[in-house]
Amino acid sequence: VGIVQPGTGITIYPIQSPALQAFDDQPERWIDVRWDIDERTKERFPARVSVTAINAPGSLADIAQVVASNDANIHTLSMVRTAPDFTEMLIDLEVWDLKHLNRLLSQLKDNSSVSDARRVNG
Repeated sequence: VGIVQPGTGITIYPIQSPALQAFDDQPERWIDVRWDIDERTKERFPARVSVTAINAPGSLADIAQVVASNDANIHTLSMVRTAPDFTEMLIDLEVWDLKHLNRLLSQLKDNSSVSDARRVNG
């Protein structure tokens, strides 16, 4: 969903974003947006995901391998919380479209080093 920001442009939010509640009484600012892209254009889009993984040697390599094998790119990665048995991280990915992101998340969840992987909503 796009929200018109007067004087600055449009801010894009996932439809599930709690931030959209602030605009419930302003329907004139809402714009329906989609990832309709020209297949000939090779442009990646940013997507932030949260990953909880086993805190063990090789876990980060497993995650990076899943990302690479899906033709995605890690733009930034930060460790949010580390415990003796697990670590939580935020990863900013570059993906082709929503279908690509969902496939990547599914494969991350299937990886034995990962206990949870999900998109982070605005």
